[in-house]
Amino acid sequence: MSRRNTGGRARAVFFLLISLAAAAVAVVVVFLVISSYQQQIVDAEKEDDTVLVMVAARDLFQGVTIEEGDLEMRHLPPTFVPNSVLRQREQAVGRVPRERILKDEFIREERLAESEAGLGLNAIIPRGMRALSINISDGSAVSGFLNPGNYVDILVTLAGDDDQSEDETVTLLQAVPVLAVNARVGERSSGADTDKPSITVAVTPEQAERLTHAVAQGAVTLTLRNDIDVTHVETHGAIVNEMLGGDAEETRITVKEWRAQQAENNSGTLIIISGQSSKTEKR
Repeated sequence: MSRRNTGGRARAVFFLLISLAAAAVAVVVVFLVISSYQQQIVDAEKEDDTVLVMVAARDLFQGVTIEEGDLEMRHLPPTFVPNSVLRQREQAVGRVPRERILKDEFIREERLAESEAGLGLNAIIPRGMRALSINISDGSAVSGFLNPGNYVDILVTLAGDDDQSEDETVTLLQAVPVLAVNARVGERSSGADTDKPSITVAVTPEQAERLTHAVAQGAVTLTLRNDIDVTHVETHGAIVNEMLGGDAEETRITVKEWRAQQAENNSGTLIIISGQSSKTEKR
């Protein structure tokens, strides 16, 4: 009687089990792929999560109290919204912007004066600073183009103490923020407010002393700066000899002497400069 040969049957069963396992793995993989695609389709059809935030409905100016109509609520994706953006109208209504806020800009906490700071001008004075008003001529106020929120340099021209000293113009303060022009702390004007506007600036107590003394002793002039250019630069002042191209050490003359020379020189030469061109005339 011959022995049964079971090796071939065992191998067949083994390969069958391997095939079934492979088929099961393939089914699972296909199921997972299909499920992933289905989830992606659902996510694509689903609306993105948004948060309700507050933006300016119009340009808001420093020192001007925010009212209900100045604000709008917008739905935006949370990834585009900074943490400091206010979410409720009552958080901003009745408060005062520290600086100009453009239309459609976020209403952010750091752009507003503190709730306890009050209203109007006093609310926008930075901590540790003082508001000081100075009266200047229209020409010294950059021909009426000066507006709240601008930055200016303050120059002062001081007369010499005696006949041996000269008038001198120096830059007293740089990048000084303008809080108000006359009583206007908000909306900008296209021209001069008055012939001699009152300019209110924010300065430190020490700067307030220096500026007050300068106004009392000499003529003050303002130069307008770009609102984003607040870099301090080194200046050396100006005196008559330097403006005439002379050597201040060798040919130093007083302002009175220079004016007297000009008055006596009836046959002098007058140079007229216009833009990039110039012409010479005999007087």
